[in-house]
Amino acid sequence: MSNQGIILIDLIGLGLILLALNLVRTHKLYVGYAVMWALAVAGAMVLISVPPLMAFITVSVGATFPASAVTLLAFVFIFIVLIFFSVELSTISSRQAELAQSVALNELMRKEQRIETVDPMQTKSDLLQTKE
Repeated sequence: MSNQGIILIDLIGLGLILLALNLVRTHKLYVGYAVMWALAVAGAMVLISVPPLMAFITVSVGATFPASAVTLLAFVFIFIVLIFFSVELSTISSRQAELAQSVALNELMRKEQRIETVDPMQTKSDLLQTKE
């Protein structure tokens, strides 16, 4: 890759890292996710900026062209991120179900406590008068 291409990709990478930091600053992105993205972008920048490393990775994955090796690595990264987010989504879904059950139980207990506080000897008309 030409020096112009390497510089352009490094500038884009720095822009993406700054974007992730800004999203963390504005509380739109969790810090752990920002670190993951920053490391991925930094790794891609290093891979592309160091031609001998790029040649080694190309030979290691059995690719003919460096672009094929980068595409393969990007595909693997995206697949890993998809699995990671699927696990996160499953965890959140389980927590949501537990929370809904907990809220329902709390509401049921409150209703039962209100029923128990009513004197069973009071008549319906007595209850209506106390509410007014």
